[in-house]
Amino acid sequence: MRRQSGAGAMAALTLTMVFGAALLMSLAAGAVVYRRVADRVERSAGERVGLAYLTAKLHSGDEAGMARAGKLEGLDAVYLLQEVDGLTYETILYVHDGWLKELFCEEGWELGPESGQAITQARALEVSQPEPGLLRLAYTGADGLERTADVYLRSGG
Repeated sequence: MRRQSGAGAMAALTLTMVFGAALLMSLAAGAVVYRRVADRVERSAGERVGLAYLTAKLHSGDEAGMARAGKLEGLDAVYLLQEVDGLTYETILYVHDGWLKELFCEEGWELGPESGQAITQARALEVSQPEPGLLRLAYTGADGLERTADVYLRSGG
């Protein structure tokens, strides 16, 4: 029987270590790329979610006379009304203290803008009603870009 030299064992050990190091470097590089892509997707979604949320709420509450532009303590707001068991409730969407907020309460309650539930970061919201049945939204997201949407209320115009 022939004895193996230590050189063959050393070569196998070195090859295994090189393979392991290459594998670890590939995993580290993949993690960095994944984090960058995830951050970009999150930032992009955050930039669009505010205006998309506003328009979706308007379309979901599209009943005759139940959506309008208004003011909440001087802030432009979208008012959506709905009747439940004979009582009228309002959902108010507005921007306050750097957040798009939603406030749900019984119509006529005197709640301030700080009472709303934060949805996403935002800088400003301007709401106008240039003609009956049309709401124009000018929304400035946390990124500082202004996006606009004209929402025709199917039931009102």
